Formats: sequence, C-alpha cells, structure tokens
Amino acid sequence: MADKLRAGTGQTTITPLLGTPMQSVFNNRCVERIDDEIHAKSLVLDNGETKVAIVNLDLMGIPDDDVRRLRALVAEHTDIPPHNVLVACTHMHSGPAMFNMGENERDEEYCRWMIERAADSVRIAVKRLQPARVGSGVGRMEGVSFCRRYLMKDGTVVMNPGRSNPNIVRPVGPIDPEVGVLYVESDEGEPVATVTTYSLHYVGTDGGNAISRDYFGHFADAMKRIKGEQFAGLLLNGASGDINNSDLQHTETRQGHAKAKWVAEALAGEVTRVIGGIKTTADAPLACATKEIELPRKRITDEDIRVSEQILAGTGPMEGDGPFSWVVGQPMPANRRPIYAKESLEMAKMPSNVQTEIQVIRVGDAAFLAFPGEIFAEIGLRIKEVSVAPHTFVTGLSNGYVGYVAPDRALTEEGGYETWASRWAQCGVGTEEILRAGALELMGHLFQ
Repeated sequence: MADKLRAGTGQTTITPLLGTPMQSVFNNRCVERIDDEIHAKSLVLDNGETKVAIVNLDLMGIPDDDVRRLRALVAEHTDIPPHNVLVACTHMHSGPAMFNMGENERDEEYCRWMIERAADSVRIAVKRLQPARVGSGVGRMEGVSFCRRYLMKDGTVVMNPGRSNPNIVRPVGPIDPEVGVLYVESDEGEPVATVTTYSLHYVGTDGGNAISRDYFGHFADAMKRIKGEQFAGLLLNGASGDINNSDLQHTETRQGHAKAKWVAEALAGEVTRVIGGIKTTADAPLACATKEIELPRKRITDEDIRVSEQILAGTGPMEGDGPFSWVVGQPMPANRRPIYAKESLEMAKMPSNVQTEIQVIRVGDAAFLAFPGEIFAEIGLRIKEVSVAPHTFVTGLSNGYVGYVAPDRALTEEGGYETWASRWAQCGVGTEEILRAGALELMGHLFQ
C-alpha cells in the first residue's frame, strides 16, 4: 500500500562561461553575453512505493550518453532508479553546444559540469520533499503557434518560405494547441510546482550570441509572480518539430524577448486558469515504464557517399535537383550542400538502426510520454487520439536526441529541411509507427 504523496523541487544554474561554443548547425558562434541565467529544474514525486524525477533543462537537447551519466549520478546520490528519471530539454536556440554537429563542437568540460549541476537539482528536490497533492488538467492556447512547413504553388514543401510570400498555398500540417498542466501543491494547499507541456519550437531572443532561457524562462518568471517566489514552473516542449511562432500570413510587430515575454505570459495565464479547475489529491497513482527501441536510420547510399566526397572536394554538383538520394521535393540550396555532404559521410559510419528509448510516467490521470527527438505535431496528435490516459502529455527532446521525427509522408513525398539526412534528422520511414506502438504499449501497462 502506497503512502501519501510527497513532492519536492530543486533548481541549479547551468549558465556557461563567455566564449563557450553555442549550439548551431549553419554558423560558428560562441557565448558573448548573458541575457539571463539558464537552469536545471527538477520535480521529485514519492508515494513510498515509487519515486520519480522530472528534470527540465534549459538546453537545445541532450545526447543519450549524457542522459545515462545524469541518471547514474541521480541514482548514486538518491534512491531514484535511473529509468524513473525523465530528462526533458526546452529546446531554446540560445544555449551552449551539447552536440558535435554542424559548425560547432561542444565544450566537454562544460558538459561534465552541467550534468553534475543537473543531478544536484534532483538531490535538492529530494531534500525538500514534503506532503503534497497533485492533479492535472488541459487548456488550450491558439494564435501563437503555427506549422512552419508550407505547400508552395510549384508543389514543393518549404520551411519558413518568407512572410507574405505570394507562392504560399497553405500549411501542410496541424498545430497542437493543447496546454497540458500537472499541478502540485503542499498538503496545506500552498503552490509548489507545475509541469506544463506545450508544442512550440521556441520564440527567440535579441541576439544570436546571447545565452537565454527564451520564453521558457519568461514563463517560469511569470508563474512565480502569480504563485510566489518559491513556485517552480517547469515547461516541457511537446511535439513541435514542425511548429514555430511565426504567422507568415500576417505582419509581425513583436520580436525577440518582447515576443517571448508576450507568449510566456499568455501561456502562464492559461495555465493559471486551468489550475483553478484542478482538484488535487494525495492518493494519485505514481508509476513509470520504459522501453528500449530501435528506429530505422536514413540510408546513405554509395552514390550519396561519392557525391558528398565530390562536393567537399569542390567538384560536386552545387545546383539542380538533389543531389542526394534522400532529397525529395524542394531542391537543396547550394550553400547547404557542403554541410549535408559532411553529414552524409558521418551518417554512413553509423549503424542502420538508432538505439534509444521511450518512457511513460504516470501521475494520477496524467501520462507524460517522453520521446527523444523533435516530434512532428501530427504524430503527437495521433497518439493522443488513441491514448488510454485521461490526460496525455507528449514530451519531445527527452532522454536523448535523434533529431527531427517526421511522418512517413513527409519523408517520401513532401521533403524539406526537416527530412534531410543529418545527425539532427536521423530517422527514416517507419519511425512514427514504432513510437506510437511503443507508447501505447507502455500506457496500457500503467493505465489498466
């Protein structure tokens, strides 16, 4: 018989030094200023039988090896099993490099330190455990998220083809406007934390070389103003691989931090409204399940390798269709071909399958589905449609990174940036069904 629920939160700063490489694919950049500190935030829940930790990192993403190290540190210093730790990145684009890809390589000394600091946030949360109650609910926010992939008049699908482009026909995918809310309060009814999920890639800041939490941080600040300085506002990114904040059909007046604050405060208002209708309990079921899976990696052909070597030697095709076997629809721009030639050669060294995991954490009526990539919104929506959980919160960029995860249709018919083979778009045809089946299997175990 489980005891009454306890909950605790912890936070540490993970801001890098000036000069640290920043994550970037197409340009080389390093930290020149700090707009605001970035954090590792953790929520630990314990009912006497099961203890879980949700770790929210202000990072673009995190490799599988770092997740294993972080979980091992947590297990070493607490009694939380490694696979009961969910590690979710916000995916802001204003953080330190965590991957060796594109034009930047990560600072290994920073990454080791960051992992220790993130583990410390869990240790702090464990020390602050107190009797608590939880509940969940769902809200909705529209008008700030948009599919960034558009069908053009020439039949191609293009990411962000430009504001008011007369050749735009329509977006090719849906958005997910659902706001998932897990609310935690003390046994006396004092606000403790929220874990919120929303599908929005990021918003942006005022400079390309500035560290910032982006709208995820502004959201946490807004929730503190509403619920108190000790309140922890964790914001997990949902299925947002093809979603951004730009409405290309209309003129945009807000930019950078001004827009990020506007989006964050709108989201905080909706979360507060949802919290007002949540009934909390100390007897919520708490459980976790994980599944090791293999995802098909995009195939790099011998011809792809030959063309890549030619491009890097300066003799390969720089114009026209293709030139790679995995490019469909929109031709790859000439200035991108050397980067993707390098990526093709890197991908060719890798096994044919991607080894990774999916995870489901149940907290009462809520199921957090953790996937290790930038999941397209329609994949998340399809899983929600058949979910057995009363509240299904799809969480991308969690417990590792496989890059963009697109529906089969996008890979075989539409094409576009998110489908081009690279270490940030590794997965091939069949990935969606493996993720869907695995998530439904795990939820079936936890919601019997």
